[in-house]
Amino acid sequence: MSNSLHASIEKNYPLINDDQREAISQTEGPLLIIAGPGSGKTFVLVLRALNILMDEKCQPREMVLCTFTEKAAFELRDRIQQAARTIGYTEDLSQLQVSTIHSLSNTYIARYRLHTAWGSGAEVLDELTQPLFLFENFDEIVGTIDQNEKIFGHWSTRWTAIVLAQSSRVPFNQS
Repeated sequence: MSNSLHASIEKNYPLINDDQREAISQTEGPLLIIAGPGSGKTFVLVLRALNILMDEKCQPREMVLCTFTEKAAFELRDRIQQAARTIGYTEDLSQLQVSTIHSLSNTYIARYRLHTAWGSGAEVLDELTQPLFLFENFDEIVGTIDQNEKIFGHWSTRWTAIVLAQSSRVPFNQS
C-alpha cells in the first residue's frame, strides 16, 4: 500500500494536517472518511484524486468521483481543475468522471441494461413517470385496498397517497 504524498502537492499545500496527509497519501484501495462539516473532506478528496493521478496509478478516464448533489459535483469538478493548475498537473481531465451517485448509476444502467436479465425493457423512471408507474401498478405494489378503506390509514385516493409518500410528507408514525 502506497503512502506517499506527491512532491508538488506537498510544496503547494504545506498546511495539510496529519489526518489529511494520511488520507491523501493512501493511493491504493478504498478509503472511508468520516468527518464533520467544514473539516476538509472535499479538499482531501480533491488532493487524493490528484495524488493518485500524479503518481500515475490511473488515468483520468479510469477514475470516478461521486457526491450526492449536483451542486457538490460541480464544485468538486471545479476544485479539481483549480488544484490541478496549482500543482502543475497538465494532463487532460476532461474524461474524469465527476457526478452524483444517482447520475452515475443511471448512466451505467442505461449503458449496460442489455447485458442484464432486464434486457431492453428496463428503464429508469424520472420524477414525472414515477408517480404514474406507481398509480398504474398500485394494487400489485401496495395490495388491493377496499374502496371505503383509507390507504395506509390516512388517504382517500391512490393519487394522494402516491404524491404525499413521494414528497416525504408521510405521516406513517401517526396513529
